[in-house]
Amino acid sequence: MGPLQRLLCCAMALMAAFPPALYAESVDDEFAQISPSHTTGSGEFVHGQGYGKILIRTMIFGAIPQQGIHYVPEGTDLLFALLYAGGYNDQTDLNGITIRRRGVKEIIEVDLEAMIEEGQVIPRLKDGDVINVPHNWRRDYQEFMFFAGMFTSLSSLVLSIALLSRN
Repeated sequence: MGPLQRLLCCAMALMAAFPPALYAESVDDEFAQISPSHTTGSGEFVHGQGYGKILIRTMIFGAIPQQGIHYVPEGTDLLFALLYAGGYNDQTDLNGITIRRRGVKEIIEVDLEAMIEEGQVIPRLKDGDVINVPHNWRRDYQEFMFFAGMFTSLSSLVLSIALLSRN
């Protein structure tokens, strides 16, 4: 079982264990209209809330501050969805973002950083999209190597002092 499948299984188990208490009415069987008095549950965020606004439900996971279910206005693109979810930082890899769309077998892979640099159109989200934002493992590796180098330098200094003090 791949990491995305494990993530989806965990998300489905959480939703089954803690069903969201939504006050929504069906608008087309594609969108949900949430009343302004809606109270969100844990891991559930409503953005662009206002009476009469059509919101779509997306699930955003990975290297972002606010992982979970996000209700965003219809027509929101991937970049704004990430900003709604708390933005991105050094730990976020903007290339390799995946979108699993309901009813579509293929996973949509998005290189958001390249799209921004080249001025390409950023994909708009649809109701039920599951977005996975990968971690920037290169950044973690650089930090690890820095601390490993510092530890090696300090330990060799301590050993040198200990050997020199013996003589």
